[in-house]
Amino acid sequence: CVSQLLPEAEVESSGCLSHCNDGPNIEVESGGHATVLNGIQDVATAAFLLEQDLEMRIPKILLAASKLMEQVPSLDTATGLKYLDSVISKLETSEYETSPAMARALVMRADLHLQSGGEPSKALEDAQRVLELKQVATTETLAMAYRILADTEENKVRVIAVLQQWQQDLPEFRTKLQNEIQRILESMEQDGDDGSVGRKSFMAA
Repeated sequence: CVSQLLPEAEVESSGCLSHCNDGPNIEVESGGHATVLNGIQDVATAAFLLEQDLEMRIPKILLAASKLMEQVPSLDTATGLKYLDSVISKLETSEYETSPAMARALVMRADLHLQSGGEPSKALEDAQRVLELKQVATTETLAMAYRILADTEENKVRVIAVLQQWQQDLPEFRTKLQNEIQRILESMEQDGDDGSVGRKSFMAA
């Protein structure tokens, strides 16, 4: 949630911060100093501690957007889509149109469209928009967008192309994605599909 609240922040995963009993925790490095914030259970807590302890200004629109997105997993699909539509429309008319929060809202909406089973084209459109924001999207958000694109694509050669682009953008998934590509190629061969294009592309990746 930090990247959603502070678009300029660089967010990285870390090992143990030695505050396990007080977690979830985040360590914030600013001005050459590191501060560990404890008990980050939700967006409101994160925003409060960042502003109170570190005197960081949290844009009100990003705080409101993050709070709405935080509620979406507990809502039914229709209500969740309404929340996300509201978040996206507000961000689109603000200076945060190309922010981590926007990328997150888009991929969450794409996922809901996919889960509902009724609007795969809208899921694809939102996932594609996330790729256009890959420079600001978090690893989790970008991986989720690629997963949606791969799962909604019916042409196996194009699925392979999506997976290859995914591993180029997020090398940490390379081994997993190469295994998935190999399984697709084997499936194409077993089904009698022409896998030459996919295999040539895979070997060049």
